[in-house]
Amino acid sequence: MPYCINPSCQKPNNPEGGRFCINCGKNLQLKGLYEAIALIGQGGMGRAFQAKDLGRLGHPCAIKQFLPQFQEPELMKKAIALFESEAAQLKALGSHPQIPELIAYFEEDGCLYLVQELIDGENLYIELQRNGIFSEAQIYELLVNILPVLQFIHDRQVIHRDIKPDNIIRRSLTSPELVQDEGKPNCQSPIPNSPQNNFVLVDFGAAKAFTTDTANRTGTLIGSAEYIAPEQARGKAVPQSDLYSLGVTCIYLLTGISPFDLYDDESDRWIWREKLQTSISGHLAGILNRLLERAIANRYGSATEVLNDLQFATISSGINSNNLGVSYINQHNNPQIKKLIEALNLGQWQESDLLTNTIILELANKNRIAELTSSDIDQISCDVWIAIDQAWIQASDNRFGWSIQQRIWKSLSGRLIYEENNYWEFAKVYEQFADRVGWRKPRWLNLEFSPKIWRKYENLTFKMSAPRGHLPSLFFWEGFNLVDTVLYRLEICRQSMDNS
Repeated sequence: MPYCINPSCQKPNNPEGGRFCINCGKNLQLKGLYEAIALIGQGGMGRAFQAKDLGRLGHPCAIKQFLPQFQEPELMKKAIALFESEAAQLKALGSHPQIPELIAYFEEDGCLYLVQELIDGENLYIELQRNGIFSEAQIYELLVNILPVLQFIHDRQVIHRDIKPDNIIRRSLTSPELVQDEGKPNCQSPIPNSPQNNFVLVDFGAAKAFTTDTANRTGTLIGSAEYIAPEQARGKAVPQSDLYSLGVTCIYLLTGISPFDLYDDESDRWIWREKLQTSISGHLAGILNRLLERAIANRYGSATEVLNDLQFATISSGINSNNLGVSYINQHNNPQIKKLIEALNLGQWQESDLLTNTIILELANKNRIAELTSSDIDQISCDVWIAIDQAWIQASDNRFGWSIQQRIWKSLSGRLIYEENNYWEFAKVYEQFADRVGWRKPRWLNLEFSPKIWRKYENLTFKMSAPRGHLPSLFFWEGFNLVDTVLYRLEICRQSMDNS
């Protein structure tokens, strides 16, 4: 039955076959092509209708009607720009199975309309209210499905800027797209047989094109307050801002608690894991914590990078990467490594730091770290390197460990293979690395141009609040010449593990 979209119409439902509203007389067919049949949503910016496209044999579609609930000229100007932006961004992005297709955008009788593909399904906010909190497997499924969409839009220089549960729709199981994909192997998902394309990213009204200097310009604050990244709150959204919002979306779905209540302002940290009703693996927790990093440099650089980390998970088979370190520990049966695990789990960071060195020295039969050679490093088995690294990563929620330090080292253009003719380049990177992880600090009150000095060991921060990569410390503190050797050894061990 046709539905009248005149906002002042008191009886919008009309009998089938009518061209004009029997109550107010308004034409029921926009442009003679699009006919609303039901109101499906409304808010401060307008209304949305389920409709049919008469030009395509009555194919289902959705009509968005621009109808702001304010009249202030400046607000109206911005609202119109956002509405027009959605059409422009959908047109620029072209065709993608997980983005609503733009069908038409036009003005009629002084009102703006956007016609797009109708997505058959419910958004994740409604799903959470109906079914309760998400499981770990459901979060993996969401990430594996939605991250390629984010990479797609970011590759086309678009930032969504409003990632939240309300803007992610799970297609109905009877949706043509899912029926078409049913039975096809899903090689990229860590959850075998999870359907592809079953999540759709909607509402590109806040989306914005970006250029290489976006981060240096201050723009309009757009997005939902609970989900936006710190830099976006300052009007400087970047692609990684969408990743932050996706991380917030995930912890909300895991807890059912407002993101405002998942961050502790007093300690300046996320406390979402303390709010979980069911524990999750260290692997997923590490991924989410990295998505939630307030500093862009500590966050994932791209959606593809997150997907690469997800590949290690094989939840459905009962194996996940959280157990990797434990399996290597049991295999080697080193009592010192088990003691290290216990100390880390108790948050005894300084004792764990010293134990890490003790383990390596005993295996190399040396008395001091400075006595270690590249040959010593290579002769210690990969089981030990991986076990120690995983222990630090899991206990610190992805803040400490050699792998974390390796990421920082690489981000500073540090090489994994040292060459004597590049000593000064190596030394410069090492000092930048020490600054980043907090081993050096300015001499005078943190002034920008104050000379840097090395902190005494006892003055390091043996807490979770330490800078990312701060621990383990003594190993590289005394063994400056081993940075590239250890990180390269770790790289080789990881590759060997992946290929096994």
